[in-house]
Amino acid sequence: MLSDVLKSFVAHRWAYIYCAIASIGALCYGYDNSYYTGLLGMAPFIDQYGDGPAGAKALSVTFTSLTSSSIYIGDLLGALLAAPIKDYFGRKWVFFVAALCILGGGIAQIADRGSMGVIVLGRILIGLGVGQFTVTSLLYIGEVAPVAVRGPALMMFQFLQSCSQLVASGLNQGTETIPNSASFRIPMGGLVVLPVILLGLLPFIPESPFWLLAKGEDDRAANALRRINRNVSNYSPNEDMASHQENLDRERARSNESTWASLWTDRIERRKTVYACGAMFAQQINGILFFYVYGVVFAQAIGISQPFLITLITNILQIFAVGTSVIFQHKMKRRLNLLVTTGMMVFAFIVIGGIGTKPLNTASQYVIVVFSYVIIVAFNVGLGPLAYTVAREMAVGHNQNKIMSMSIVVFFVTTWAVSFTAPYMYYTANLGPMLGFVYAGTSIISVLYIWFCVGETNGRTMLEIETFFQDGIPVRAWESHVFPLAQAQAVIGKKGGEALSCHGGGGEAKSGHEEHVESL
Repeated sequence: MLSDVLKSFVAHRWAYIYCAIASIGALCYGYDNSYYTGLLGMAPFIDQYGDGPAGAKALSVTFTSLTSSSIYIGDLLGALLAAPIKDYFGRKWVFFVAALCILGGGIAQIADRGSMGVIVLGRILIGLGVGQFTVTSLLYIGEVAPVAVRGPALMMFQFLQSCSQLVASGLNQGTETIPNSASFRIPMGGLVVLPVILLGLLPFIPESPFWLLAKGEDDRAANALRRINRNVSNYSPNEDMASHQENLDRERARSNESTWASLWTDRIERRKTVYACGAMFAQQINGILFFYVYGVVFAQAIGISQPFLITLITNILQIFAVGTSVIFQHKMKRRLNLLVTTGMMVFAFIVIGGIGTKPLNTASQYVIVVFSYVIIVAFNVGLGPLAYTVAREMAVGHNQNKIMSMSIVVFFVTTWAVSFTAPYMYYTANLGPMLGFVYAGTSIISVLYIWFCVGETNGRTMLEIETFFQDGIPVRAWESHVFPLAQAQAVIGKKGGEALSCHGGGGEAKSGHEEHVESL
């Protein structure tokens, strides 16, 4: 299995490289989540921003909540801002603007000398960049990655988040003993490095061939396809160009039906929207963000003597978990994977909540840590990487761009809500580790979403997924359903051929499910 992954990387290494550069926004998002939780536990940071007498200062719940959650306000605004930029100026221009936003926000944080307002402003600017990246990176990867590597390339977004979180927690571990403001300004500076790297690499990646073709720049689109597939012997862009053009023609023919209102008024489009948005909602409503945004503070609150080490181990575990999910993605049934791993999270949260009902001792402290690790691993094998894939697969048909944008908005609204409310529930409501009961309940919501809204789509084409929605087939029947040839041809005629090309819009390779549909 590992050798197959390596062979795939070698055969499509330039596509992987371009997708990795486009995913630097994921590095920024992951790094920010991890490094900022460390800052909240550093004594020099508390001395500068905390309240109380010298030597006994503490960060207020308001400061912790506002500064941690304000980035998600920027994320939401950035996701909305990305739409006109990527449509009119191209995907690369979004990356450029996003990098400038993160750079400006990072510099504002480093330069600040004790103002909560400046920290909040800086984090909103960072969020503006991250929000633009999240929407556009997934779109760019879907348009650039060849069909053979599209799944792993999309999951790379979560994997790179995990890698940057590990770097951030390691940097926090190394600087938290510095007795002055350098302890937190050095990790702040790490966030500034990432957009600078992107700005340096941006001229070397191609624009999306799908967008270039939509703008009538056929020669540039063909050159972009050649660069992406430069390792494919005897490659010619003609077939991909023809497929892209066919898709564009069909989209334009149905453009009058693509409206925001139809996402809710049309029964079929509403089901797609609920499924796609539900994936991002389910990924965050289970409270996983608590361990990333408040991990160090949480470890300190329950009495762990080495909270930064605990966070470092957390990020090491998640890299192995996401890596496992990526490597074995074609062997694991997505629906079963999500049900099992999310069920594990429910159980672990209940255990943590139960331990919190009694006074903590050393043994119970480390039992909480162990079950926190269970949650981290389960999330990063299941919902962590797969929610992005599920959301993209549910966003099919002529409204796919609108559905995907809506799902990212839901993602950031949910992350903001979890981040903002967590410290109030933990401290103000005095729940402490009993917060696990709350997140066990919200994780059950994730389980219900998976049961009712996630079908088995591994190996299915976008045309097949579109047909599932058109025919109202229950998600539990998706894995075994077989499409008659006449039905598949009828769908093409009815829907204007929603099947996507091997590069544009997230199409999939022909699978065993469609061997009987050779005409497709």
